[in-house]
Amino acid sequence: MSTELLEAAEVLEALLREETAALKARDLRGAAALQPAKSVAIEDFVKARATLDTSGTLDHRLAMLVDGLRDSAAANRAALEDALALQARVVKAIAKVATRPEGNGMPGYARPARPGAGAIAISVRA
Repeated sequence: MSTELLEAAEVLEALLREETAALKARDLRGAAALQPAKSVAIEDFVKARATLDTSGTLDHRLAMLVDGLRDSAAANRAALEDALALQARVVKAIAKVATRPEGNGMPGYARPARPGAGAIAISVRA
């Protein structure tokens, strides 16, 4: 097994773990900031994997490498799915608040607590 493949796999696994930790901590900006490095790491890993000679005997480290990447990728996928589900709940809550209530004729976001109260606006930034 080439050292290039080993190094590429280690970098990719480290980035997957870092992104997973950021997602679990609900640090969506931090997770998003890792995307460019993650894309490069994936490309480097795929290139290094393409140079692997599978005709001979494979090094046992390759099996361990694949298992580690598989575990990290599965944890990362679960964290991404959780983050997307959270995002969907937030959007749904905002959409519910933003619907026009029936009967009051106001162009605002919700039924006013006091008659004659003005409309409000909500700005959310993730």
